[in-house]
Amino acid sequence: MISSRRLIIQTKWEFLLNSRNSEQILLLVLIPIVILVVLTKTTIIGGETTELPSALATVLTISTFAAGLTSLAIATAFERRSETLVFLGTTSLTRVEVVLAKSLGSLLLAIFAGLFTFTAAIILGWTPTPFTILIPLWMVLGVFSVSGFAYLLAGTLRAEAVLAIANGIFVLVLMFGGVIFTFGTSITNVLEFFPPLALKNLVQFSVTDGNEVTGVHVIKAMSILVVWGVIGHMLASRFFKWR
Repeated sequence: MISSRRLIIQTKWEFLLNSRNSEQILLLVLIPIVILVVLTKTTIIGGETTELPSALATVLTISTFAAGLTSLAIATAFERRSETLVFLGTTSLTRVEVVLAKSLGSLLLAIFAGLFTFTAAIILGWTPTPFTILIPLWMVLGVFSVSGFAYLLAGTLRAEAVLAIANGIFVLVLMFGGVIFTFGTSITNVLEFFPPLALKNLVQFSVTDGNEVTGVHVIKAMSILVVWGVIGHMLASRFFKWR
């Protein structure tokens, strides 16, 4: 049985532990803000400046995946190597509570980083829309869609391998996931069935006036994130090893 008290305490601990890590601050706060400024104020990427709402959607997608996949996988892998996970298993926490706390801690970290990004966007001239309130929901779905794969990596490979692979996947998502760079219609139609672009479409729907967003099917994007999340967590529950 899940104890809400134990879950809240452990979630708070996971969040504080990660938020004090300077590498996490760099990955989730500083780099996204730099990308936001570069996209909107320079022509370095794509040869032209990016509209602020689209750039904001890009950056929020990046920080969400950084928290839900890269950071979670690496942190869990090194805790597994040091047998911290086994130690947690000797406490009153159940395994389900440990996993939930880690996922919720990553979600809080993504939202925390997102607040800095929103502040930077407002300073740059962005105006929130009525649909902005939905963004935390999109971040929940975004973290859920990839956290299972983070556990799958962390629970099956050596920590050093997870460090390299998780960072490699993050770079591949940035370069070829349709998050920063856009591709032709046929390629984009395929990429929309993967979590990065599905999440970006949802966030863009919320940060842009509805009439300015075309071709974004909210239910479809939500379904894609849920399906990937279910697949990832099913695989993780089957193959994850605690030590």
